[in-house]
Parts: sequence; C-alpha cells; structure tokens
Amino acid sequence: MKRPHHRKQLRSALFARGKGFVSHVSSNPMRSVISITAGLILVWLVVSKSLPYVLATSAPDTALALNPNNPVALLAKAEDIREQLLMLTGSNESGASAGDTASKGDTIAHLPEAQDGSFQQPRSERDALRRKIGRLAVRALANDPLNAKAYRLLAETTDDPDLVRILMREAVKRSRHETIAQFWLLNDSAYQKDFGSALGYADILLRTRSDVSPYVFAYLTAIAEDPAGFSLVVQELAEGPGWRPAFFAALPRNAKQTDTPLKLMTALRGSAQPIGNTEIAPYLNALIAKNLIDAAYNAWLQFLPKDQLDTLGLITHANFEQDPSGLAFDWQISRGVNAISEFVPVGSEGERALHVAFGVGRVKFPEVRQTVLLPPGRYRLEGKLRGWITAKRGLRWQLTCASGSRRVLGETDMLMGRSQQWRIFALEADVPQTEDCRGQILRFFHDSRSASEELISGEAWIAGLRLERVPDASAVLQ
Repeated sequence: MKRPHHRKQLRSALFARGKGFVSHVSSNPMRSVISITAGLILVWLVVSKSLPYVLATSAPDTALALNPNNPVALLAKAEDIREQLLMLTGSNESGASAGDTASKGDTIAHLPEAQDGSFQQPRSERDALRRKIGRLAVRALANDPLNAKAYRLLAETTDDPDLVRILMREAVKRSRHETIAQFWLLNDSAYQKDFGSALGYADILLRTRSDVSPYVFAYLTAIAEDPAGFSLVVQELAEGPGWRPAFFAALPRNAKQTDTPLKLMTALRGSAQPIGNTEIAPYLNALIAKNLIDAAYNAWLQFLPKDQLDTLGLITHANFEQDPSGLAFDWQISRGVNAISEFVPVGSEGERALHVAFGVGRVKFPEVRQTVLLPPGRYRLEGKLRGWITAKRGLRWQLTCASGSRRVLGETDMLMGRSQQWRIFALEADVPQTEDCRGQILRFFHDSRSASEELISGEAWIAGLRLERVPDASAVLQ
C-alpha cells in the first residue's frame, strides 16, 4: 500500500515543478528564452567540439559524424585506413613469398586463381586507399596547419619524390617525435649522400626512439665506411652523444670492413671525448670470436698507455697492480652470486693480490680470466696462495686454447684446504702451433660440475703470478 502512495507524491511534485516552470516562463518570457538559448548553445558546443575529441581515437567515425572537421578524428580515420593499406600490401607480399618457396615440381598450383580484372584489382584498391588517406590528411591540415602527422600522412600518399621530401621535412619541423618522417629523411639523405643531414636525423631518432637504434646504427656504419662520410661520423661521435657506447657495441656486427671500428676509435683518441674501454671491448671480443687474435692484440696495444707498454709481459698486470679494465688482454671478472673476486692490497709494501671470498651456501664463482697471446712452446705458470677453502671441489688455474673446442693445455691441482703461509702453485702447458690455438685463455675458476658441488666456503689470496717460457731441453743440450 506504500508504493502507490509514493508514486502519487512523486507525480504531485513533478506537476508542481512543471507548473512553476511554466509560470516562470510566462512571467519572464525574454529571460527564459535567453536562458534556454544559452543552454542549447552550450550543449551544441559540447556535442560538436568537446565530445568529438573524446571519441576521436576510439570511435573516429562517430566523432566525424558530430564534427566532420575534427583534425584528431580525421587523422585517426586516416591511420585506420593506413593499417588496411599495410595489411593489403603485406598480404600481397606474403603471397609472392609463398610462390617463391613453392616446390620446383609444382609451381603452377601455388599461383593465384585468375579472375576478370585480377591484374588491376590489387593495385587499384591500394590506390583508392591512398587517395582516401590523402584527402583526410588535407582536411586535417585545413583545420590544424601545424599537425606533423598530417604532413607525414600526406607525404606517404604522394608520388612526386621532391614533394614527398618537402612534406616530410615539414612534418619533422613541427615534431621531432614524428619517427616515420625522420626515418624516411634519414634514408633519403643517406641515398643522396647528404651525410650531414643524415647524421642529424639519425641523432634525433637515437635520442627519441632508442628502439629503432639497430636500424639507425646500420646507416651510421654505412656512412662511416664511405670516405665522404667518415670525418662527419667522427665529429658526431667526438661530441660524446649518449648513444655512442651502444653504437660501438653494434659496430662490429654492422661493419662490412673489419678495420672500420679501429679507424673510428683511433680517430677519436685525441678528441675531447676519447674512446673508453667499454667501447673498445666489443671490437676486441668480435675479433677474438672470429679467431683473429693477432688483429685483436694489435688493436689493444694501440690504446695501451706508454708506461704499460714498457712493462708488458706475457701476462698483463701479473701482480694485480691495477683494477681490471674489462678488456680481453687484461683481467676480466665475471659476475658471481654469493661470492666475490677483487684486487686488494696486501702487506705494507704496496703488494696487491687477487682476493676471493664466499658466503654461506651455494655460489656462482666470479671467474677471473685473461686472453693471452703465446707463441708455440712450453710454458710454466707460478703463483702463491694463502687462506682456507672448504669444498667438494676446489679452485683451479687453467690454460686453454681461445678458439675451437677450447682444449685444456694445462691446469693446476684443485686448490683447497688451509694455510696461513704463502704456498706456491704451478702448472705447465704445451702451446701447439694450430689454428684453433693462436690465442689462449688463462682462467681462475671453481671446478664444480654439478649444483651439489657449488657449495664452497672460505677466502683466499693469490699473488705474484709469473708466466715464463720453458726452454726446450734438446736446445739446452745442444
């Protein structure tokens, strides 16, 4: 019985409000007309101006129905059509690819079925989509003359190369983040051998879109390998851009000429931003991976300070007198887990040592290694060690070939146990005159073979390494 009563009260309230509104309009007709008109204008502005911007990207057709000249909706519609065009182009290309990979015995069966006008239909469909994109871009520019995307879309639908170039330049003038236009201009400038402009576009792309850096680095490498572009690339690198380390990391893979990285690094040696070890390392590692050990060693020597050249031996920094540089022909320390390898001072006379220490539980040992270049012959490595190591399998020094199967040439016994006094360890190795052993790797590692053998504890110090060639016994007798 309460619901009918409430409904009756609601109807009465609405009737009273409606009667009051009519009474107000009758008593103030001019003011009421102005108020209603203003309200309708506000509604129209919201519907025709603000709402289309809200709907532009998610529902461009609806936005254009409310405001046919909304530039954001026009460009969103153009992008949708552009996706259709790319899909159409991609489907045709994939069809051609399938034909290329067809069996030689039955190539006809893989050809598309013939239809009337089939030769013109794909091309005409693409042209129609391009015209639609162009018209939408022109309408967007008419309503937003500073829109970079509109210039780029219009350029993509233009056949005249000179006009395309002008439109792409207009796009990047209005926004450095117009990646497609920047990349098009990079490619065009490199093709036209306008290397100065190409480097400018490359720099912008690398600063704004790091994800395209592999492609941009390929262009920079090609420019550096052109005699007309080499000095320009050096000038760009000499300014120390943030992307320079990544460029040198990719350079060995991109370069067609083996000595291109070395030429660039040598040219930067006297600049305000000289080459660093992290930039040299990828080149040396790439040469070693190709078994060009001699070339890698000679390149490394060119960047070694003179005072180190004068004291260079078979092992670089055999007394651990300097922290690892990370380069191949110096000490390198890999990342470990629950363990450390470090160079530290020992004693009061400035002597330094390699210090290793382990936490509790399973560890991943931070291996210490150095690539060396030893002529064929017999060698002896000696050093001293103190400390205590508890493990199923201990630590070991080992000399292996740097390439191929990396066969073991010699190794110490496993080092474990306890001694507060310095103890001498040694290994002897015969370096063969074979292609896979043109270079060698001296490494200090934990000789574990399974997860259960990764349990190790303690700490130790290693110092006074000495690697010498052992005279041939027959030559001594003679």
